[in-house]
Amino acid sequence: MKNIQEILTQPEGKTLEFKRDISSLKPILKSLIAFANTAGGTLIIGKEDNGELAGIEDIFFAEEKLANAISDNIRPELMPEIECTSFKGKSLIIVKVSHWRGPFYLKSKGPEEGVYIRLGSTNRVASPELLAKLKRSISNLSLI
Repeated sequence: MKNIQEILTQPEGKTLEFKRDISSLKPILKSLIAFANTAGGTLIIGKEDNGELAGIEDIFFAEEKLANAISDNIRPELMPEIECTSFKGKSLIIVKVSHWRGPFYLKSKGPEEGVYIRLGSTNRVASPELLAKLKRSISNLSLI
């Protein structure tokens, strides 16, 4: 794993996303689902879109709220690595998601409309064709 300084200088892309805070959890959950369904990835909370480090005020509250949101809203259960760290005096949360057999989905949207994939630096709802492909890959893997 690259060090935090290297990661913070990289642009958002297929396996990296930045969020300022956890005030809006749905986009964060969509990113984590998309990472799990595509190629895995890292989400760093506490960095502004303009590149400035915002930091997180109450990092332990934020980490607990995020962990609960992941547990309550993503199916099947997703187990990312959540790490609280500090860089240049700012508290950050780093969430690492591996690519897993899913498809993972947002519980409120259901297993047909709540599946997201990563395309470049964006999260997209999986098309019916891609969803079928994801499901087939699971069936094939489970037969081995």
